[in-house]
Amino acid sequence: MKSKKKLQRILLPLALTLILIGIGVAVWLAASGAGKNRHAEIKDAANTNFPLRVDFVDVGQGDGILIRCGNETIVIDGGERDYAGAFVAYLRNEKVSDISCYIASHPHNDHIGAAPAVFSAFNVHMLMTTAFSELNTPTNVSYEELLTAVEAERDCEVLFVKAGDTFTFGELSLQIFAPVSESTNHNDMSIVVKATYGDVSFLFTGDAEFESEQAMLDAGFDLRADVLKVGHHGSSSSTTPAFFRAVDPAAAVISCGKDNVYGHPHREVLQMFENAGISVYRTDRDGTVTICSDGVDLFVRRSY
Repeated sequence: MKSKKKLQRILLPLALTLILIGIGVAVWLAASGAGKNRHAEIKDAANTNFPLRVDFVDVGQGDGILIRCGNETIVIDGGERDYAGAFVAYLRNEKVSDISCYIASHPHNDHIGAAPAVFSAFNVHMLMTTAFSELNTPTNVSYEELLTAVEAERDCEVLFVKAGDTFTFGELSLQIFAPVSESTNHNDMSIVVKATYGDVSFLFTGDAEFESEQAMLDAGFDLRADVLKVGHHGSSSSTTPAFFRAVDPAAAVISCGKDNVYGHPHREVLQMFENAGISVYRTDRDGTVTICSDGVDLFVRRSY
């Protein structure tokens, strides 16, 4: 009898300790997002008839993104000037007429080179861009052509966005996470935006590099997203392990040109995704990548 009571005295505290540890782990997971209800896999789409559709268009070594949610159409970048005709043709083929918002992520040709053609071909109701100080204002041709195109659109509202801004387009919400502050590195002036529909979210990062990523982490933004548009075409100058853990994506999309001279995407970035078991889609291998959602699940279709 004594041995039984002794055993109970040992086991009871042990059981209570294990219960407390379990509760502590559950609380930590909830707080950190590490145990969030993430999709175990990205399903192949039998069709693309979903309330939310995001097309990562194959524009070679550049970014060109089309987002449609209900009656709202949002375009991010469009690729180099040489891809302007192909990008506009893609939008027309997708029956785009009015563009609710055009987001110029940052003033580099591989992102906004096609912008003037987009403004010429469609009714663009809003432009989101970043404000630059006088000494840091871009002087490249693509940026100047974008400004000229916007001036010709009298009905286009121009917004200079910054970290912390929020917008709503129908059932789609947009949160701006960067730029947090001005940088002489225009990649780190990229607009980083999280788009959320229902329980599903996408994080579009432009060419944001380490400086911008750290600023977003320091600001304490909720960076978690189901789909990550990988920064700077998969360059090792972006996607630090800390930033990657904070996003904790179920899938990643890399927009880059086939056999590009930069070697994008870089091996160490791909290895990080592979080690974490993340589904990676690449426009250089998969062509245009379309990810759709009903607000709960994700469905993907590749053009190749």
